[in-house]
Amino acid sequence: MATDPHYDLVIAGGGLVGASLAVALRDSGLSVAVVEPVPAQSDQQPSFDERHTALAPTSRRFFTHLGLWPAIEAGAEPIRRIHVSDRGHGGFTRLSAESEGLPALGHVAPNRVLGQALRPAMQAAATVYCPARIIDSHLQYAGDGGDEAARLVGRKVRIADDQGEHTLTTRLLVVADGMRSATRSALGIDTRERDYGQSAIIANVRAERAHNGMAYERFTPEGPLAVLPAADGAVSIVWPLPTEAAEWMAQEASDQAFLARLQSTFGWRLGRLEAVGTRALYPLTAVTATEFATDRAVVLGNAAHALHPVGGQGLNLALRDVAALVEALGGAEDPGDADVLAAYARSREGDYRRTYAFTDGLVRLFSNDWPPLAAFRNIGLTALDLIPPARRLLLKQGTGAAGDVPPLCQD
Repeated sequence: MATDPHYDLVIAGGGLVGASLAVALRDSGLSVAVVEPVPAQSDQQPSFDERHTALAPTSRRFFTHLGLWPAIEAGAEPIRRIHVSDRGHGGFTRLSAESEGLPALGHVAPNRVLGQALRPAMQAAATVYCPARIIDSHLQYAGDGGDEAARLVGRKVRIADDQGEHTLTTRLLVVADGMRSATRSALGIDTRERDYGQSAIIANVRAERAHNGMAYERFTPEGPLAVLPAADGAVSIVWPLPTEAAEWMAQEASDQAFLARLQSTFGWRLGRLEAVGTRALYPLTAVTATEFATDRAVVLGNAAHALHPVGGQGLNLALRDVAALVEALGGAEDPGDADVLAAYARSREGDYRRTYAFTDGLVRLFSNDWPPLAAFRNIGLTALDLIPPARRLLLKQGTGAAGDVPPLCQD
């Protein structure tokens, strides 16, 4: 009778986070399998599409350690400056890489470019089952009979692919298959959710003036509009609106109507907005897993914490999680050891709480147009612009440098 294939780690999800973990573990001596339901070339692959992602310096360092940064940098655009403003009010803050002694405040890369670098590296580093999906997983104990008094040694993971159903055994299951993860739910891990009542429109826009490496965060009563420098002189927008309005703007409005509304919201800093590409729509809900680790399993990426996109924190936080997990597993005899996983989960709580408070707090603060609050926040924006130490505190959080940074995210 054939033996079930065994791996030290099975990763549910081969998107940006799952692929990054597989590549980061390639020299660890651990055997790794990735189970991914959607081929990279499919239009339904959300991780490798035309959306743009803002990469913090910690993420640049992470990809540099993996040897992938040259390929990513070739298709990315550096953020040299950031302009933060509040529509209808006078306060603003400016951040500059040059004034902070940094080569860039971050980079903006199409997910497609990230995927082109990560996918072949993942396939070289791990056994990839694709297209395949996880049906369920069960705890595996030493000895026979499944006696719960026996020693817990791993999980049995049942998957389905073109060849039918099979079972993999693993010492650790890593769940990185997205915000609505069925694998996380099957583990009995609940979530806390905050529905922002918004959806974000993602699109590339061509403007009259060059962006010159400037990123804009424009706060409005409807939500924070991000305008990010992209390749070939275009800009990438992330535009949250109330869900009904967002659906109409993304799906029904003509290009002319869309650009006129966007121009009114953003202003004329880039001159006339001249053309818009394909518009995609993403509902905005913050989702947090109640546990980041359980018996022989870890939850990563959007399966662990999906954030509001303001400030571009989501993937950067997830990559710091990946880096911390790699560090934790590096000194462990057993990658699924309960003490190892508990220590990893505790180590990530501070970063997560700070980042969630940062993104959620910005949305709450700037979506309220109550006059005293509007006056307070604009005084704050002006103070940030004028007081370098305060500005650097904001920059540390925004660039992922607050708190303990995992070694893979350091120079």
